[in-house]
Amino acid sequence: MIFKLKFPQVLLGLVALYSLSQCSDSSASLDQTTVDQAAIEAYIAENDSNAVAHESGIYYSILDTVPTGAGASGNILSIYYSAKVMNGDAYDINSRSDGDDSVKLKQGVDAVFPVGLDIGLGLMKEGETFRFYIPSSLGYQDYSFSSLIPENSILEIEVEVAAVQNQDDIIAEELAAIDAYIISENLNDTIAHPKDSVEYLAAQQVYYKRLSEGTENDTLRNNDLSTISYIGRTLDGTEFDRRTNAAPLTYTFGANVIISGLDEGISEMERGESALIILPSHKAYGESVFVVPSYRKEDFVELEIIPLYASKVAPYEIVVFETSLLNNP
Repeated sequence: MIFKLKFPQVLLGLVALYSLSQCSDSSASLDQTTVDQAAIEAYIAENDSNAVAHESGIYYSILDTVPTGAGASGNILSIYYSAKVMNGDAYDINSRSDGDDSVKLKQGVDAVFPVGLDIGLGLMKEGETFRFYIPSSLGYQDYSFSSLIPENSILEIEVEVAAVQNQDDIIAEELAAIDAYIISENLNDTIAHPKDSVEYLAAQQVYYKRLSEGTENDTLRNNDLSTISYIGRTLDGTEFDRRTNAAPLTYTFGANVIISGLDEGISEMERGESALIILPSHKAYGESVFVVPSYRKEDFVELEIIPLYASKVAPYEIVVFETSLLNNP
């Protein structure tokens, strides 16, 4: 889902603006569609005679096929890619040969931009490499960036699907990564990192470490007014959101206002307490939004194509909240 975020990135559950699939403006002129189609067909006739048209309007060429590979459609994918304007220079690359890590995304849930890429990924299988030609109506339309991406650009994106996973695979992978993080950060050393060891809340699938005590038994019940301060970080320490004690966040606890894992961690806290709450992605920002080019996310936030949190938190990112449950005034 795509949301217009008017609140801190920690807030979800807001009214949906529109899905990414609606970014292909229905009022785009027939003339531009015709121009794009003619340009793609002329280009592939000379340069890629194996490319074929898809009913959506994209064209694709199969560079490496694996008939028995797991289908990408609707699944969580790890990919490598190279993106350029057709017959132009590359503007975003994530390359296996350069030693880059593959990037994760979820296909088919309005969590990939541009839309034409999401459509194309749904045609692939694990281990395959495709080249896609994406008309401007399914690309960036009239968005432009320097000389690399002119208005109404036709995109040429080559993709390798390195792995196909389901949600259970991701959860197991992330819980193992969190366990390794707890060890590497020595979080169970209560002298170096008081006050308590890290506790895994199995029912909630979140990790909780009390940092300081609050008022005994003064915990929250659903629909209580809750006031918190927090710092949100990824596992590598990158800060993506903050609310201070001087400007805290007040919200209705248990009312599906903030991301579920944070609320569930706060349910363990007493007023006046501080705690570390570690969330696997399905309890935080989930599939977020995968964006090409990855370095222009802020532009697409301003255009209200992706939410603010998606410019800060990548798909399937584990996050850590250092949180204080304050005494309401």
